[in-house]
Formats: sequence, structure tokens, C-alpha cells
Amino acid sequence: MNHVAPITIAIVLALGTTAWNTRARGTDEVASAPAETSAAQPDTAGTPRIEVLGATEVPRDTPPTGPAKPSGKGFKVNELEYEGWRQYSANCARCHGQDVLPNPVAANLLLSLGPGGPIKSEHMFADIVTAGRAASGMPPFKETLTQDQIKAIYAYVKGRAEKRIPPGRPARPA
Repeated sequence: MNHVAPITIAIVLALGTTAWNTRARGTDEVASAPAETSAAQPDTAGTPRIEVLGATEVPRDTPPTGPAKPSGKGFKVNELEYEGWRQYSANCARCHGQDVLPNPVAANLLLSLGPGGPIKSEHMFADIVTAGRAASGMPPFKETLTQDQIKAIYAYVKGRAEKRIPPGRPARPA
């Protein structure tokens, strides 16, 4: 009788309660993954591999071990673009995608505000955001966002569409 399978299953079950449980109970902090397990064996490139019933599985992601840092090596934006990133993240990202990365739920703003896109001006952008687009499912933001907030969102999204602003959290201007 093969005793390897029950041992492998036990290890996988143990990993399921430790390595894949990334949230510490009762907090919003992310727990770090275990440094090494008896089932993880690095390959020649140093990538840990887990053997599951004779098949080798490579872990797809490793949870962060510290606070999030700005991507793009701490790229800088001006005050208006930073405020735009904040407002976009709070009001627009759920439909238009985090960091203005395309999302199948709503219009791709990188194309809409990019060169040759249908939104040709800040005024046109503000009109759409204020009034919404009922036929497309976009609600009006006239009661939610001020004109200054819309202007800031435009500055941020336009910078992303022109590839001047990389995805990720920008460094807060000093």
C-alpha cells in the first residue's frame, strides 16, 4: 500500500490553513507566507514548487510582507494628478478598473482619453461625468463630485492615457 499519498494530502491540507490564509484574523494586516515547508522544494531557478499527488504546482502569487509601496519606483505626480488618483480610486475604479486599467464593465478610459479617442477635451469629460450616460449604465456624479474633483480626475486619467503616469500608487507630492 502506498503511504506517500496520505502524507502528501496531509501536507496539502496543512498548507491550506497556513500558506493560503493570507489575512491575519481580526486585522487588515497581511500575514507573511511561511518561509519553507517540507513540501516546498526549490527548482533550479529558485522557484518553490509544491508536489500534489505526483503533479507539481508552482505557487501563483506570494502575499506582500510589508506595507504597499508606490509602484513605478515612487513616480511623482503634481498635486492635481495626485488628487485625481485619490478621487478616481474612490469613485471610478470599481467600474473603469483600478489604475485606469481596462475593465469589461465600463468604457476603457485609456482609449477614450488617449490620442484619437472620442473624449477630446476636459469640458467633454466633465459633461459626461456630471450627467452620466444612462444608456451605458453610468450614473451621474453631479451630486457626488465637485467640478474641482472632476478636473483632478481628468488630469490623472489624461496622464495615464498619455502614458505619462504609470499604473500604481503615486508618491504624494511634497
